Amino acid sequence: MSVPVDVNGKLSVTAESGEQFDIEAEGDEIAINLTNLWIGRSLAKQGLGRKKRKAVIRKVHATLRRTDLSLRVQIAGQSVAYLSPRSKESLLSKLFGLGAVELKPRAFLFAVLRSM
Repeated sequence: MSVPVDVNGKLSVTAESGEQFDIEAEGDEIAINLTNLWIGRSLAKQGLGRKKRKAVIRKVHATLRRTDLSLRVQIAGQSVAYLSPRSKESLLSKLFGLGAVELKPRAFLFAVLRSM
């Protein structure tokens, strides 16, 4: 049973590396806005092995299903990943151990190019 939640707010976060990024929420979507690929890479490297990463993603996905919220990750203005209550594991997300996270390879490539 889901209990729809409406979220609104903006949070500026400073990573241990000193780099900043924003988390914004409006309505039924939460967006993590990274200014460049390197911030995302340093966050991803902070201690989550494949097994633990999959477990965390499963818990986040279960929470999104219960609350009817979605999560979008943007790098340099490009939406590179998306997780919603209706997301399903794809071959690509399975290959990278990302569970039901919907990856957007073209947008990711464009974000990489913009971060150089």
